[in-house]
Amino acid sequence: MGDIDESAKLWKVNRTIHELVKDRGFLVSDDEIHLDLPTFKQIYASDGGVVDRNKLNFYTSSRANSTDQIFVFFTEEKSVGVKTMRKLLGILEEKSIQRGIIVFPGNMTPSARKVIVAMAAQFRLEEFSESDLLVNIVHHTLVPRHDVLSQEEKKILLEK
Repeated sequence: MGDIDESAKLWKVNRTIHELVKDRGFLVSDDEIHLDLPTFKQIYASDGGVVDRNKLNFYTSSRANSTDQIFVFFTEEKSVGVKTMRKLLGILEEKSIQRGIIVFPGNMTPSARKVIVAMAAQFRLEEFSESDLLVNIVHHTLVPRHDVLSQEEKKILLEK
């Protein structure tokens, strides 16, 4: 029973992270977002039904600038520490990517969060727990669309 619940959970998480990356202006196909659960299991789960989080890792380019890339890293570790953050940074350096998102099943240690701050000049790193990605809050009907205002729109708003 646990494997079924786990794969369904990761299927939702995978969909949400693809939506999030697409909403931020990166290239993501609708096929990746609308993948059904049986197909997801066929692609990402082993014969035993356990999803291989390493297979969920992906990177893509910005729609506006192909040199602006983002790497999404799914980690197996329940508690993300400095070692896991070093692993992610190693991948980013190897691929020459400045943006990274780490998705983890449990929590992140304070020392791992300090790595994000310490590396901010070189890398734009974000972190999400899998439980935070079960539902895409931005796509919720009660949450209005959030957009960054242009300088002109900001000026008009502030003059009201």
